[in-house]
Amino acid sequence: MGNGTKRRSDRSEVPEVELSLVQGDLGFHLQRRAHLIPSVGMGVWRRAVIFAAVTWLPLAVWAVLTGRAVQGAGDDTLAAHFGIHARCLIAIPLMVVAEGVAQNLMPPLLKYFVESGCVTEQTLPSFQRELSRVARLRDRALPWVVIFGVTIAWSTTRALLGDAEDVVWMNHGDDIADITFGGWWFVLVVRPLFTVLLLAWLWRACLLFILLFRIGRLPLALVPSHPDRAAGLSFVERMAFIFSPVAFAISAVVAASFAHEVVYHGASAMQMKTLLIASAALISVVFLLPLLPLAIPLGRLKRSAIFEYGSLVAHHDRLVHERWILHQDIGKPEILDAPELGPVADIHAVYDAVKNMRSVPLSKLSILAIVVPVAVPMLYVAALQLPLTAILGKIAKALI
Repeated sequence: MGNGTKRRSDRSEVPEVELSLVQGDLGFHLQRRAHLIPSVGMGVWRRAVIFAAVTWLPLAVWAVLTGRAVQGAGDDTLAAHFGIHARCLIAIPLMVVAEGVAQNLMPPLLKYFVESGCVTEQTLPSFQRELSRVARLRDRALPWVVIFGVTIAWSTTRALLGDAEDVVWMNHGDDIADITFGGWWFVLVVRPLFTVLLLAWLWRACLLFILLFRIGRLPLALVPSHPDRAAGLSFVERMAFIFSPVAFAISAVVAASFAHEVVYHGASAMQMKTLLIASAALISVVFLLPLLPLAIPLGRLKRSAIFEYGSLVAHHDRLVHERWILHQDIGKPEILDAPELGPVADIHAVYDAVKNMRSVPLSKLSILAIVVPVAVPMLYVAALQLPLTAILGKIAKALI
C-alpha cells in the first residue's frame, strides 16, 4: 500500500467508510414500515409527490367545495394564503428531496477524506470509529421522541390559540368547535408534517456539526500550502449543498408569510427589508454552522505553519543573501539545491500559500450554496412592489 500519508490513486483500495445522515434513524424506519420508502433506495421523488398530494389536495378540494378556493372577501381564500401553498407544494417536497441529495453527497465526500490522504492508514481506525459513534447517535430514538413531542405540543397549542394567519380564515369562529375540516387538516396534517421534517433537518445539521467536530480532533494529515487554501479540506465545503433544498424550503415559507402581508394587508416590502435580511441571515447561519468545527484544526495549523514556513523561508533567503550579496563561501547547503523548494520565487510562493490559507472552511462556493437559495424567495417579496414592467421595458429599450 505504501506510506499512509500518500494519496490513494486506486479507488478500489479505499476501505469502507460509510455514514448516512438520513438512513437508519427512527423516521427512516417508520417510513419504510409504512412502505413509503422501498426496501431498496430512498423513494425520494415518490415520497415528495405523495406528501405534497396528501397535504395540499384535501385542502384544495375542501376549498373548492366550500367556495373558498378563489372567491371570497379580501384574503379569505385558499389562493390568497401563500404560506399554505409554500408548505405543501414547495417546502415539504424539497425537504424530502434533500434526503436524496444528502444520501448521494455524503458517502463520496467521507471517502475522500481517505482518498486525499487527510486520513492516513494510522488514523483510519479512529476515523471509522467516529463515523460509527455518530451513526449510533443518529439511530437513537430519543431525538425523534423529542421531535414528535415538540411537534404535537406546537400543533396543539396553535390549535387552542386559534390565531394563526393560515388557519383563522378557514374557521367559523375562535372556538375549537368552530374549526372546519380545512382548519383541522392544516393543524393535524400539514403543520405537523412540515414541523417534523424541519426539526429532523435541524437535527441532521447538528449531527454533521458533531461529526466534523470529532473528525477535526483527529491527527489529520493536512497540508498548509495546499492550493485549495484549506489545507486539503476544501472538498468538505460541498457538504453545504446538502442543505440547499432545505434552506430554500424554509426561506420560501417565511417569504410567503411576508408576501401575504404585502399583498393583502398593505405592508411595505421596503419597510420590511430589515426583517427580510435578518430572516435570510439567520437561515444562512444555521446551515453554514455545521461546517465550522473544522475551523479549529485549520486555525491551529495556520498559526503553527506561519512560523514553521517563515523559518524555512528565512533560512533559505539568508543563505542566498550570504552567497550572492555578501559573497561568502557557504558551501553547498542542501536547502538551496532542493528541487521541491526551487528558487527564491518558488519558496516565496509556498509561504504565500500558507499565509493565505483560510482558517474557516467556507468559500464562495459553500456560502453561495446556502445564501442563494435563501435569498431568492426573499428577493421575490421585495420585488412585489417594484415596477418590474417599467424596469424591464427600460432595459429592453436600452439593449435593443
